[in-house]
Amino acid sequence: MKSNKIFIPMLIVFFAIAGYYYLSSSSSTIKKELRDFAVEDTSLITKIFLVDKQSTQILLERKGDFWTVNENSKVRKDAINLLLKTINRISVKSPVPKAAKENIIKRLSSKSTKIEIYVGDKIIKTYYVGDATQTHTGTYMLLENSASPFIMHIDGFNGYLSTRYFVEEALWKTSSIFSYGSGEIKSVSIKYPRNDSYSFKAISLGNNKFSLENIKGNKVENFDSIRVKQFIAMYKNVNYESPITNIRDTKVDSIKQSEVIYTFTVENQKGEINSINTYYVPTIDTTFYKDGTFRAFDMDRMYAFLNDGEDLVTIQYFAFDPIIKTLDDFIIKK
Repeated sequence: MKSNKIFIPMLIVFFAIAGYYYLSSSSSTIKKELRDFAVEDTSLITKIFLVDKQSTQILLERKGDFWTVNENSKVRKDAINLLLKTINRISVKSPVPKAAKENIIKRLSSKSTKIEIYVGDKIIKTYYVGDATQTHTGTYMLLENSASPFIMHIDGFNGYLSTRYFVEEALWKTSSIFSYGSGEIKSVSIKYPRNDSYSFKAISLGNNKFSLENIKGNKVENFDSIRVKQFIAMYKNVNYESPITNIRDTKVDSIKQSEVIYTFTVENQKGEINSINTYYVPTIDTTFYKDGTFRAFDMDRMYAFLNDGEDLVTIQYFAFDPIIKTLDDFIIKK
């Protein structure tokens, strides 16, 4: 009896060791170049190109400390950080079983997203990202010039990865309208087309000094510099509510030709200018005030065009009301 008690634990250890060496040897039979998806140092990556089978393309480019999408807008930090993390941490969960290999290759050829990863102008990695496995715990992927698809995953993550390789441009773009670091803003101005007397320009002169100008560019003397300082600081991070996509060109033209409510302009210390116009959002249904008068415009949000009029977004009055001032708000009352 005593020898059996010793034998059984030894048997368990034997099978554990045998299993380990079997898996190790099986894995080693797969050539490294056929399963080498990950990029060890993502800080060296300069460009990422994504394209799906409908020829929808996304070009992500590193520009110093930020990324751009399709050369015209900054990228959401959370989205690019997640993609870079994925590129770095993906690993082979298992090869695709032989019986399913032909079917998976066909699926990848008809439904996948191609990713090209660059260092400088050189492509260092190209592979195809397919859909999820039936258990949704792995993702089918295939390296370019390979006939061996793999089920890929990230250790410790119980899910699939294809949603991280998306090609919808609007989803890549940051929701930021104005985004500046400390001391980067040179001036902020608001123009009121309906009333020039409200319009003004607040200017940072450096060394904690500020100036204020009216619509004609004339300096205002009796203003509160603390209020001007606080006002400029509020434009360091201003975001929109949501992008408007799938809208007819005629509707876009109609908005652009409608009345401008405000024009916001921010200039940085390099002389780079970011300016947006805002417009009313017409009410869809018949809306009335409590007193019975008709409400023609949405009282919660406005339209705005970003990136030189290319992108239409909505912005909330709730978010913008604190940063909308008039010239009179800064004047010291006697």
